Amino acid sequence: MEMEFAGTPRQTGQAGRPDVPSWGRVLATTISLWTSRRLSRLRRPRSALIAAICVLAVAAAAVVAVRLAGTSSRAADGPPAASPHGAPAPPAASEVARAQAAAWIAAQVNSNTTIACEPVLCTALGVRGVASTRLVPLSDSAPGAPGAPGASSASAASAATTADVIVASGSARAALGREAPGLLASFGSGDNAVDVRAAAPGGAAAYQAAVKADLAARQSGGGQLLKSKRIQVGAQGAAQLQAGQVDSRLLIMLAMLASQHPWRVVAFGGASPGVPAAGAPLRQVTIADANGRAGPAGAADLARALAMVRAQQGPYQPAHVGTVRLNGGQQGLSIDFAAPAPLGLLSGDVP
Repeated sequence: MEMEFAGTPRQTGQAGRPDVPSWGRVLATTISLWTSRRLSRLRRPRSALIAAICVLAVAAAAVVAVRLAGTSSRAADGPPAASPHGAPAPPAASEVARAQAAAWIAAQVNSNTTIACEPVLCTALGVRGVASTRLVPLSDSAPGAPGAPGASSASAASAATTADVIVASGSARAALGREAPGLLASFGSGDNAVDVRAAAPGGAAAYQAAVKADLAARQSGGGQLLKSKRIQVGAQGAAQLQAGQVDSRLLIMLAMLASQHPWRVVAFGGASPGVPAAGAPLRQVTIADANGRAGPAGAADLARALAMVRAQQGPYQPAHVGTVRLNGGQQGLSIDFAAPAPLGLLSGDVP
């Protein structure tokens, strides 16, 4: 399968640490040099012996101190918690939810967006390769700040205007849910849950009105697409189109491709974890030649469609696009858009 990945964060490795000699080796070398220099200057053998014994005693004390310091440091850091059987304990539910949210954002959220996040979540995003220039840390120490006890609606509203996407956990989730109602994905449950939300710079009321209008436009656009004789859709795909569960960018892309060649929708995909498709529409589609043509003719049609999709700009440029091999050996085309889905594309009223 050939796939093109646009805007996918690159993985970076860690450089290996240099081979640092042990403290024991360093002390032994130091003592040897000191003794060879000092003893040669002493006139009396008895004085030389006493000096050597003193040096060895001091060195032994230094080695013990260094070892005790290292042991104390390791004890302070603390070893991984172990289960009764000696195996490392599984990560806490909150850590799992944060890791899942960071992985989803790194893979699914538009690489041009800025992300407001609590420090611990910013760290998790950085581990996943999200550039620090995209992150807007939210203070967790100031009274009323997102992530701190008693997060206020005012601080949540401020966060909703400083970034395109907000990821929050703990006490910040409730305030951000009111100020940024566009839930993109949710991970974990209860107090350990982590929400990924689209910011609402125009305010929560205006955003909700735009979401409602966009859903109605997607339902209408999906119904119109089903009337086209150049687009074949199965029962499940037809139900998703009629319910407005398909991203506006996919609807527009399918209409554009159908104007050049008849296509069959194999499946829609890209469901967001923890969110109904009506709230976070499906952003991925796989299509194939409606006539089932293979060989050079089918390959040529697929190549033209692939070139057309790759040539798109702005909101119509997919995050991932490429050819896939379907069951039965036929080649298909996979198109995947990033989150969040822009509102108002079908009506031309983009906020």
